[in-house]
Amino acid sequence: MFIKWALMFVAVETALTLIQFLLRKKNIKKSLRAVIIAAKLLAAVACSVIVMGGPVFFRPVQPIMVVIYAVLFTDAVAEIVYCIFLALRKSDRKFLPLKILSLVFGVLFFVYGTVNMETVRPRYHEYTSAKLKNEYKIVFVADLHVGSSQPFELTEQTVEKIKAENPDFIILGGDITDDYTEKEEMENTYRLFGEIGIPVYFVFGNHEVVQHAKYMKNGLHYTEAELVKAIEDNGITILADEYAELGEDLLLLGREDAAVPDLRKDIGTLANPDPDKFLLVADHQPTKAKDNLKAGTDLQLSGHTHAGQLFPNGLFFSLVSYTLGDYDLGDGKIMNVSSGACGWRVPFRTESSCRFEVVTIKPAE
Repeated sequence: MFIKWALMFVAVETALTLIQFLLRKKNIKKSLRAVIIAAKLLAAVACSVIVMGGPVFFRPVQPIMVVIYAVLFTDAVAEIVYCIFLALRKSDRKFLPLKILSLVFGVLFFVYGTVNMETVRPRYHEYTSAKLKNEYKIVFVADLHVGSSQPFELTEQTVEKIKAENPDFIILGGDITDDYTEKEEMENTYRLFGEIGIPVYFVFGNHEVVQHAKYMKNGLHYTEAELVKAIEDNGITILADEYAELGEDLLLLGREDAAVPDLRKDIGTLANPDPDKFLLVADHQPTKAKDNLKAGTDLQLSGHTHAGQLFPNGLFFSLVSYTLGDYDLGDGKIMNVSSGACGWRVPFRTESSCRFEVVTIKPAE
């Protein structure tokens, strides 16, 4: 996976260098050069947005689009830095120093994005409520996308880190596997979670319920029935618009994913069986948080966004939706959106690092 990714990066960087070398003696006016720099930045951003938020038919070209994004973005930044340097030093423009700077920025960006995708950390949160009589420690992990952007050995390490937190419960918040996951990887993933020895709850994500097999060379590697069987055979409870009692004062509502509106129940039909208990909602996509309040949500845990995955998507996405961190839903109700324990499609991440959420909820003092 990573060798292929590195070779694509080298190929695109080489192509850009060749074009720049052929144009090196052209006397381009400063105003036009500024337009070219801006065009490179816009093209890079457009590639990142299309990859993470564009239509699914772009899937076959997504990896090369991410590489183009990385190369154009770092080249544009290098040229801006070089222009500032020339203005301060009042020096003449030269091709070699600029290209060296661009290559250095490109390599650093490549290494950072790759290492960032390979680094999974816990993120700690604490919430209090007068409804609670007991303290609970919960791990929420979403967007593992097993086999998509990380080697399976890293998934095993992430599960070990989760186990080391010694939580009372684990919530698998959707997109644990997807259509890039091999059947054996899928089965082994749920076996690992089942072997931890504590209650594990599962909610579907959009990649588990929306089949994009027609864009895959060999189709899906397993059926939905095989997925459900692997989950349930390992003692993991699936919650699809269903409640589970986690304690005498704590309820969990797991929502069906918003990507399948025909299956997702109207929140008005999901009456809270005990409004006096603290209601924790697990909903893969954060977009329906305000609707979930009708069920009496005290805390919602969501994923899906990957915090944008590719800079500066996090900024753009935050302008139109929930993207990362805590959001006040009003009346003391909170939603936490996780950046996810992995990314999607390519082993590259330049937004917030991969993580799982360690959530402690306890009685208000």
